[in-house]
Amino acid sequence: MKYLEAFFMSLGMFSSIPCPYRPWNEKARTLMVVFLPLVGLLIGILWFALSLLLLYLPLPLQLEAAVLMLYPFLITGFLHLDGFMDTNDALLSRRPLEEKLRILKDPHTGAFAVISLGILFVVSYAAMWGAVENLQLRVLEGSRVSTLESLIFIPMISRCCSAFFVLCTKPLGHSQYYREENHSKNQKECFAVIVTAVACLGMGALSGMSANSFSFENLIILTSIIPAYLIAIVPAMKELGGVSGDLAGYALTIAEAWGIAAISILTL
Repeated sequence: MKYLEAFFMSLGMFSSIPCPYRPWNEKARTLMVVFLPLVGLLIGILWFALSLLLLYLPLPLQLEAAVLMLYPFLITGFLHLDGFMDTNDALLSRRPLEEKLRILKDPHTGAFAVISLGILFVVSYAAMWGAVENLQLRVLEGSRVSTLESLIFIPMISRCCSAFFVLCTKPLGHSQYYREENHSKNQKECFAVIVTAVACLGMGALSGMSANSFSFENLIILTSIIPAYLIAIVPAMKELGGVSGDLAGYALTIAEAWGIAAISILTL
């Protein structure tokens, strides 16, 4: 029962997908993070279904790209996007550490957050437009668009990374995941997240199989999300002295944007 409770806590916390109401249980907080990749899988399945629907509808490519680009932000209630903006405000301020941490907690939106959001939207839209255009050409040629199935696993891989860093690395003092006890007590949870990530990569690779061929495109796309996430979060952690939900959302947003770009590049 505690696992079901933790799953619905995770679903309600990290997505806007309707779910049964569950009272907050502080003891299930760690387990809630473990279920984050499963929430990502549900988000990915819906993303893939939406992309299939739009791909076969007679709609302008620009409109399809806009809907698919905005979907991951809408389905999460802009939660991770908020972390992306807050973290950019802090990192780009070039202030002393104490001031950066104050900015990170500040509910007001700064100029760096707005500029970063604009850059993210432009890059993500351009990448999604390229991906949709390339995939639509494959459909017209009668080819199998297995690369589209990466959309199922991109949110899952990015959330595996976020769950790992939240559970297994040093938290910031103001983070809601900060605990006085040693983080090594999360070893079982960390192992579960790693196993989930490996399983996700395996499923993503298998999704590129057909009756007489095997495509490495999906495996390359999904594997590349991990270094993209690391490139985003490791310098931020060093600069701010730990990880928080905002930093995890910041890196997740960048990693998923890279995932879209990777689809666009590999479907040329």
